[in-house]
Amino acid sequence: MKEITLNDGPKRKRRRDRSRTEGSRREGSREERHRRAEGLEQPQRTPGSERSRREGSQGRPGRYEQQPVKPELPKKKHSRTPLIVAGIVVLIMVAVYLGFGVYYMDRFFPGTTVNGIDVSGKTVKEVENLVANQVQDYVLRVHEKDNKTEQIDGADIQFEYVSDGAAQQLKYSQNSFLWINAYFHPQEYTMTTPTVYNKAKLKEAMEKLDAFDSDKVTEPKDAYIDETSSGFEIVEEVEGNQLDEDKVYELLCQAVTDGKTEVNLEESDCYLKPKKTSDNKKLKKKLASLQKYWDMTVTYEIGDASDVLDYQTFKDWMTVDSSGNVSFDWNHIADWIGQLADKYDTFGTDETFHTSLGETVTVTSMNYGWKMDEETEAAWLDETLKSGESATRQPQWLESAMARGEENDIGDTYVEIDITNQRMWFYKDGQCLVDTPVVTGDATKDGYETPLGLYCLFDKEAKAILRGADNLTGKSYNTPVDYWMPFNGGVGIHDAKWRASFGGTLYQGNGSHGCVNTPWDQAGIIFDNIEIGTPIVVYKSSINQGTGSVAISQPAETRVINEQGVEVTPESSAADTTTGTTTDTLSDPTSYTAIDGQ
Repeated sequence: MKEITLNDGPKRKRRRDRSRTEGSRREGSREERHRRAEGLEQPQRTPGSERSRREGSQGRPGRYEQQPVKPELPKKKHSRTPLIVAGIVVLIMVAVYLGFGVYYMDRFFPGTTVNGIDVSGKTVKEVENLVANQVQDYVLRVHEKDNKTEQIDGADIQFEYVSDGAAQQLKYSQNSFLWINAYFHPQEYTMTTPTVYNKAKLKEAMEKLDAFDSDKVTEPKDAYIDETSSGFEIVEEVEGNQLDEDKVYELLCQAVTDGKTEVNLEESDCYLKPKKTSDNKKLKKKLASLQKYWDMTVTYEIGDASDVLDYQTFKDWMTVDSSGNVSFDWNHIADWIGQLADKYDTFGTDETFHTSLGETVTVTSMNYGWKMDEETEAAWLDETLKSGESATRQPQWLESAMARGEENDIGDTYVEIDITNQRMWFYKDGQCLVDTPVVTGDATKDGYETPLGLYCLFDKEAKAILRGADNLTGKSYNTPVDYWMPFNGGVGIHDAKWRASFGGTLYQGNGSHGCVNTPWDQAGIIFDNIEIGTPIVVYKSSINQGTGSVAISQPAETRVINEQGVEVTPESSAADTTTGTTTDTLSDPTSYTAIDGQ
């Protein structure tokens, strides 16, 4: 038997090559994985090499091509530990950041304040509790005058916090995953704190403040003008500390509503103020006006007397408005003038008279005396007072006398008629010019007596005709006289040439119709010396001298009046001398309705 020896050398070689190839492939696979992990590119294979690789793997029979093997370079080793650590750190940081983001989803960022309260890491509920606690401790401080401060406690007015979701809205405004920004930009929030309180309780608390204690409150007082011993001065205002209650209550309500903790009553203009201060321009003007009137006087000079009207008298009549304008009450002015007139008016009053026979009688002023023009004087005084200027004045008179004295206004020029003794005197400047018997009105006939009283001579006429009618018979008469001096209507003094005697008791049964029949020559003396306005005193004396009538020679009558009352010459007309009708020679005679014609 033939021993056949196989050549296994090539086979072993092929097995070693195949093992190397597979090892290289595996190594290549690891290298590729390593490159992929490191991001390296894989080596590109050519189609030939790939085909050779496939053919080699298939082991074509009868042919084997050994591929050239490139020498392997030494492998560089890489450490992956830092990468792993870095990755872990990053993961931890991300986890922590996200964890805080989740944490701050319902909590406020660090450094966050709400209404000044640090709410870092607080939930909305916790923030609301903090706000509620702050509200619970609420105190409103009330600053008053003179650096005084009082307070109102929230508990006294039922002051409470009421959530309205404002805190939640603030939380919504924070993005929880941006929490890290809060460390660089702290956030401060201000939110309206919704509260409720009891207004009635607030008013009660307000009224309990010392500022409203009536015993401690001083009302404001206006500056005013005060009268002093030397004039006037402005008294300064009083500020006081009285509050406007409505204004204070409104201020407190608003402060509590806004959550304010302090109010200043003075700065908020809650104190009542004086309406007038000492620097008020109108008040100063008023002071100037009053000071002017303080020095003002109005002097009335009446005869030897004088009456002075000064500020102390007329101050109650004055009204000074806010602008300093002065007015006077008319009624007070009229009353004062009326009192002045009552003091000095003698018209219609009783006056004392000392007769020529030494007797003192009282006579009533009938149409003689002083009578002030009150209306004119009141108007003048009103204007004078308004001017503020002192003045001296002699009043205007509706009636005036010839003189003014303490006892009477008769003076030393007058006519005196004594009915009892049928005697008449005429004095001029104290000198007796006439002392004559007369015949006055018939005392035995009703309405014929010469009227008693103090009269004023209001006219005088030469050669007048006295016309009238007899009261008993009704028969008219026209009596011419040379001197006619009326003092009471149709009663007057005149000459009576038809009489042969005067005085005695002739007036009792043979008297005149009321006039004073006077001897012709005596009537002439009076007529020539008397002035209109001269007082005439007619009285009855208690002294009866008992003298009889006196015969007096009279001039012959040469003037004749016909039945028509017209003067004619004696040759052309027969005068009725028994009736005593005579006339004057005036072309346009002045007529008088006289009581008597004889």
